[in-house]
Amino acid sequence: MMKCRVCETDCKMFLDLGWQPIANNFIARDQFPSEPFYHLQVFFCPSCFTVQLGECPEGRGVFNENYPFFTGTSQGMIKHFVQFSELIKEKYLPANGTIMEIGSNDGTFLEHFKNWEHMGFDPSESVTRVARSKGISVYPKPFETFPAKDSKRWHGATDVFISANTFAHIPDRHGVLRNIKIMLAQGGVWINEEPYLRSIIDKLAYDQIYNEHIFYTSIASMRNALNMHHLEIIDFEILPTHGGSIRYFIGHKRAEDSNGKIDQAVEHEGLNSFDVFQHFGQAVQRCATEFKKNLLALKRPVVGYGAAAKSTTVLNYCDIGPDIVSKIYDTTPEKQGKFSPGKHIPVVSYSQFAEDDTPDVVLFVWNHGREIYDKERYRTRNWLLPVGGAA
Repeated sequence: MMKCRVCETDCKMFLDLGWQPIANNFIARDQFPSEPFYHLQVFFCPSCFTVQLGECPEGRGVFNENYPFFTGTSQGMIKHFVQFSELIKEKYLPANGTIMEIGSNDGTFLEHFKNWEHMGFDPSESVTRVARSKGISVYPKPFETFPAKDSKRWHGATDVFISANTFAHIPDRHGVLRNIKIMLAQGGVWINEEPYLRSIIDKLAYDQIYNEHIFYTSIASMRNALNMHHLEIIDFEILPTHGGSIRYFIGHKRAEDSNGKIDQAVEHEGLNSFDVFQHFGQAVQRCATEFKKNLLALKRPVVGYGAAAKSTTVLNYCDIGPDIVSKIYDTTPEKQGKFSPGKHIPVVSYSQFAEDDTPDVVLFVWNHGREIYDKERYRTRNWLLPVGGAA
């Protein structure tokens, strides 16, 4: 029986995605025999309503010197962070304020704040090297290991905390919340973005589930975890990024009555019942079966577009190898010339995409669909979507 990482209640398993490799572990041929796998299962806590993975590879084996995801390779995310930084400067960050980012990656966000006191936190050497080359200050270890309690300089000193698709990666949820509680200024705000569980369910986006995403939060489960540290959701907004995300605005808990908007949202989202997740698990099985069936029915070469971590879940759960999807095109140099985790499909340079002119293309990065459809509008392609409600 698995214990909830948040409240230690016995959890219920609702989705088994089988044996999976580390999602971003794109490897060379000679690494095939030693490739690590883990059992990817997803659980629901009936007490605090947290959805979380069971077994997880250690963070040091994932976020290391070879970590291949760089935020700055996505034009969509660059644009998103430009708009996000303008919002923060306008509404939340004083001229002499302090801003910190949990999971700062290659500094794409914090480079907008080099004139403010700032700090990024990221354990992946591959991306922190790039961030430092931009003049970003980085603490090269996980945020929850930062000795906030002993560092008097930062007690109540941070006006804005940012975490964009990183809080969900950290197993020690309480360690993060303890440090934020200590370091966040009175009247300060923690703005946390992550894929929204309701969107994952509505779109059958099970490809969002892999080892890096340990938690999948609803408004209800986020509120329950924050309550344990005298923090609260002040506001939230739903975003289109990553196929459907939520942006939480979080602060120190206030004395007044509960927030009516949050109460209504919890009731509306309806993610506090195991039945919802049990039905989702059954729908995922049907979706995966149908997707593979459709690929086989084409009886001609199929290629992939975007060697994203989410493709790993789909390819391994559906048992799709290079005999079905012959190659995956990607713009990330660190992935090119390597093979996809588990199924060992060759990853090739995006520059070959136009040359090959294969008509049937699986859009693994469907969450960037608008950006990609616009980019590729001069080519006739049959775009295939790997999950059920993707657009």
